[in-house]
Amino acid sequence: MATASRDRVELSRTLGERLSFGPRQPGDEKAFTDAILAQLRADRLLWVVSDEENAPALSIGDTARITFNIARLSGSAGLIYAMHMSQALTLVRHGGDTPFFRELLQRLVGEQVLVASGTSEKGVGGDIFGSICTIEEDGDTLTVTKESPNISYLDHAGLILVSAMRLKPNGKKVQMLIAAEMKNTDLQPGRAVGFMGMRGIMNKPYALTVRFAEEALFPDPYPVIARDTMTPSIHIFWAALWSGMAASALDKVRASISSSPPAESDVADVMRSELSRLVDKHYAMNALIRDAVVAFDNRESVGGMGMAHTADVKRLKVLCSDYLTEICLGALGLVGMRGYAEAGTYSLSEILGDMLSARVMISNYRLLTNNAKIERFVEERL
Repeated sequence: MATASRDRVELSRTLGERLSFGPRQPGDEKAFTDAILAQLRADRLLWVVSDEENAPALSIGDTARITFNIARLSGSAGLIYAMHMSQALTLVRHGGDTPFFRELLQRLVGEQVLVASGTSEKGVGGDIFGSICTIEEDGDTLTVTKESPNISYLDHAGLILVSAMRLKPNGKKVQMLIAAEMKNTDLQPGRAVGFMGMRGIMNKPYALTVRFAEEALFPDPYPVIARDTMTPSIHIFWAALWSGMAASALDKVRASISSSPPAESDVADVMRSELSRLVDKHYAMNALIRDAVVAFDNRESVGGMGMAHTADVKRLKVLCSDYLTEICLGALGLVGMRGYAEAGTYSLSEILGDMLSARVMISNYRLLTNNAKIERFVEERL
């Protein structure tokens, strides 16, 4: 299994060589992202499971490495892959050993289906644990209607994981997660959201009505799923995405310095020193990611995702998004006007636009505020 996993990582590293796509042009982000997703599906990298009980054949670390390789080509494609793999891991780890989830997973793997996230909701202030929508029951048919401020890449997805409250017989509510198949989901899209970056992704608000049977509910409550798998994995995969984007920016700096004319050799010496400082930040970024992967893999041996581990995975997101910003802006300073240009070999335009999303995909301020409440109870140890 380890060899197969390494083979998949290597396959992702050479992804660009198999793309049938001409020279990049401004405004082609969506078409380029679509081409990458099509190749990932052809390479069977959207779902990688073993033959035994549909268990993951990719480690968290190798999934992060694949995300890195994709993001080095396209931030948008890397973000879609990161989000999808977090949802896919959730299905594998929490779907339960039932005929419904076994058959669903078999189809998703066989058809290499992308899975989208429907956990955000209007009116809760960004709190994923604060669902307003509630599951309604009519005999064997369950229904939920939800207003989501944004769901990404539904033009590619075949399944949505939707969170909603359910009223228990004792009158208390528990937040649950639903495997919502597109054939059972009515979607009313709003106006497409125009973002400054990640323009290869279709983002729209949706009013969705999902009709489903009891079997489509995950056995575990959503807060358990989110804290154990969905949240820590997406922070690791996001960080890997940003590392890949940082690598792409540094590639352009190296190419720019190498192309400097001999008359500018003194300037090139300074630029090489500054490049080394940026590489130091990239090294620190990757060290944080590797540490987070080890912590995720070892969480069960230390009693699960406790307070300290939960705080650390938030730190990972905040620190890596900050490192990405510093690296990309530093790269722009070194490449100069050629990097500021909208197109060209050294253009950083797309990377810079994509980079701006890192701090606001779950606001850094929200994460810092959450961690500030518990810092007196946790400590970092070597």
